[in-house]
Amino acid sequence: MFPSTLSVRPTDAEIQFARIRAFGATGYRTAPTQVDYTQFTDAELRQARDDVLSTLEGENATEEDATRADQIGAEIERRNAVTESTNARRQRLAQLQVTERWTNQGNGQRSSTDPERRGQRPVEDDPSEELAVPRDWRAQLARGAEQYRERGMTGSAEVLRLPNATDLRTLVTTTTFPNEKQRLPGIIHAPDMVLRVADLLDQQTATSMTVEWVIDNSAAPPAVEVTEGSAKPEAAMSFTVASASLATIAVWIPLTRQSAEDNAQLTGYIQGRLSYAVEKRIDAQVLNGDGAAPNMRGILNTAGIQKQLTTAGMLIAIRKAITKAQITGYTPSGVVLHPTDWEGVELTQDSTTGTFLFTKDPASLAAPRVWGLPVVPTTAIAAGVGLVGAFKEGATLWRKPGVRILMSDSHIDNFIKNILVLLAETRSQLAVYAPPAFIQLSAT
Repeated sequence: MFPSTLSVRPTDAEIQFARIRAFGATGYRTAPTQVDYTQFTDAELRQARDDVLSTLEGENATEEDATRADQIGAEIERRNAVTESTNARRQRLAQLQVTERWTNQGNGQRSSTDPERRGQRPVEDDPSEELAVPRDWRAQLARGAEQYRERGMTGSAEVLRLPNATDLRTLVTTTTFPNEKQRLPGIIHAPDMVLRVADLLDQQTATSMTVEWVIDNSAAPPAVEVTEGSAKPEAAMSFTVASASLATIAVWIPLTRQSAEDNAQLTGYIQGRLSYAVEKRIDAQVLNGDGAAPNMRGILNTAGIQKQLTTAGMLIAIRKAITKAQITGYTPSGVVLHPTDWEGVELTQDSTTGTFLFTKDPASLAAPRVWGLPVVPTTAIAAGVGLVGAFKEGATLWRKPGVRILMSDSHIDNFIKNILVLLAETRSQLAVYAPPAFIQLSAT
């Protein structure tokens, strides 16, 4: 049933007009279904409601009549809701009272904003006194209006003292609204040292924890020409068996299980840094290892390598070292220098003309090379010291296996603390078969 708040009976003229508005001039059966009932007056809407009710009670009611009834009902409900909301607001507004505030009027004194006291020192208000409305407030208002007109309708600026006023403004700062931090992509770290020393060597995979090799200590057999019937020379050979155990080079770092699971980028970065640390240590051991367990024995600390002084300059010393290797039957394959010494080689100049002796065109140096050999500038070797050698002929770097990355929580009480250990390690050993294939460059 439709709401019955609209109960006043419209006139015949209003009824006829409502029918035309609702159903058109030719009758409601041919009228369109969509009608804007929001434009109807209350009388028109009541008549439309009565007509559609009569239609729905008959036998010829259609789906369009039902749709029209729903539209009329929705509009009546909307208007009733607006009416009820308006009445509620009106009743709430009628219950509100306006209180006018005046200062220090209970004892007969005039307000500091009284027109007759303008320009005088304001009277300090006593917060303990009750605020009251003066009886002659209308007369004061009239006098103020007259004075306003006498001044040519120009106003004046005054500061109103509001006893209970509070400044509601809040200063917005970075404390009340902190700025969002900007994080740059990736992780920034110190530059890595170039790892190329191990690449100069022959590298093989070890199958046991100990590597053995046999060294021929004898000189070349003395083959000579002999006359008919003469004795032939006899050769003598001696061998030495050398061995070394694989050295374990490792590094680890703890991290929580949550950080490993939630941040794959961080875990991958740590793995890369640990792998680099192991490879960097191998480069240093290949050159400088002292052989005291568990250290490897590096080339520079191997007995039997040749020496070449650098008193005439590093550039000349490198060339003489190449000659020494060739005399002993080895073909040099590379040079290892500290970056400072390599700089000195490239900047070698003629003392008279100042011309660069190493190259006349610095732009032509595509890759570090000297006397036809590749150069590895690295801080793994000390400044003032160099190494020239037939690296692949004279030594082999045995590894078992390459660098491995392991992760486990089997360490103390890490399991119950959700702490993982990320470990990088490798086992390797350097076997120098032919010490004379390497020539150390130094000042002494």
